[in-house]
Amino acid sequence: MYYFFVPETMDKEVMVLLLILVLVVLTIHALRKEKFKPLKGQILKHSTLVLVGFTIVHFQYYLDFAFGNVTENNVFIWVNKNVVLKAFVLSVIGLLSFLLGYSLYQRSVANVISIPEKPKSTKALTFLAFVALVIYFYTVNPRYLLGYYGSEEMGAGATYAILIFTICVFAIIIQNSRNIILNKVKPQSFSSYLLHQGYFFLFLIGVYLVSVVVSGDRGPIMTIGLSMGTGYFFVTKVKLKFKYAVLIALAGASLMSVLGIARSLDKELDFQSRIVEGVKSESKYSEQSYLPQTQELAGSVRTLHTTVSYIPSNHDFLFGRFQFQQLTIVVPFVSAFNTLIFDNNDFKYKGSASFVTWINQGDYWRSGDGTTCIADFYFDFGLPGVILGMFLFGYSMRYAEISMYSGKLPGLFSNAFLVIYMSYAIYIARSSYLFNMKLVIWTVILLVVNKYFLSRLFK
Repeated sequence: MYYFFVPETMDKEVMVLLLILVLVVLTIHALRKEKFKPLKGQILKHSTLVLVGFTIVHFQYYLDFAFGNVTENNVFIWVNKNVVLKAFVLSVIGLLSFLLGYSLYQRSVANVISIPEKPKSTKALTFLAFVALVIYFYTVNPRYLLGYYGSEEMGAGATYAILIFTICVFAIIIQNSRNIILNKVKPQSFSSYLLHQGYFFLFLIGVYLVSVVVSGDRGPIMTIGLSMGTGYFFVTKVKLKFKYAVLIALAGASLMSVLGIARSLDKELDFQSRIVEGVKSESKYSEQSYLPQTQELAGSVRTLHTTVSYIPSNHDFLFGRFQFQQLTIVVPFVSAFNTLIFDNNDFKYKGSASFVTWINQGDYWRSGDGTTCIADFYFDFGLPGVILGMFLFGYSMRYAEISMYSGKLPGLFSNAFLVIYMSYAIYIARSSYLFNMKLVIWTVILLVVNKYFLSRLFK
């Protein structure tokens, strides 16, 4: 109800009250009694990572404003002062909807296979990953690899090659993890689990990640790292200790922060010099944050402010178009029929991130502005879209957690869903919920093809 009467001001007292509400709600969620025994005391969960990313993106800048670290004159972040509180309330509603959906999922085990399964070779998948990586290096824009990520495109050929490589990586990790379980082998450590992935496969990942770091990108480091970690915990069911979780989080945040600063420096500097300068620099922002390591991630909230400021005052809601288009991408070539369904297929209608980019930069855009999961749902249906979308988001994350830590082997879809959505759990806050569904479906298809055809060729 307050959403419809929220004042068009940046009232600091209201923000403090809303932040207290967020703290209370998250505390209640953290202290709730876990009914599913394998999840008791487990820190590494889909919901945990999602809530970390969501809290950073949707609440960090409001907390900085309440503490006085950021002023209301920061037009880059606030965009329109009149809609900031409305966007804040929308995020709080989204958080409540997510937790409600999460709490209402009751099934004890999700999509467990009933037919006996045998281990399958991943040699063909590894060979396909190798071919895709070779094509990537052959077709990629050289300037992209020299640190011009964000200002130079990698090229169409390289983009498709890396998409295939990524799907292969997920498929290999999933199948190798299933093989370990089927062979009744329990790795004694994370390093021993990695060795089960195969030396050549680890070499391919190492080569790719080096190119990623040099280019200035950071996403694949987190994605592949989390996918490996997910596979390990899926196999062993061990509980991550709190002290290790804190150390990993601090180290990861610091690394991402250094790389973020490094890629913003003069591209004429060599890679080593940029990294050294990145370590020396405290922040690339004029206004400091109580948590500078995640300040860039938190900056994505500006896209929500942009969305709420523009929709529906300057453009009507999209009524499900963006969600529909993300679902059609799952099936190859089906998205081509969007031109027959929708009259206007300009750049801005490709998705919420494209629309935000168009609002800020017009038709002659230079780089993408991004979006958030709340903005993505809001674009299509406004407040009802946020409530329903975040409810389903929370519901499905509980489904993924139970699939991951159940003592029984889940089906291929559940397995792919839990690995891929864990890998992108933090990133989804600045993206959209359905964006990674295509990776889930394509990975499942590749696993099925390998199961019935490719594994027999490479015995």
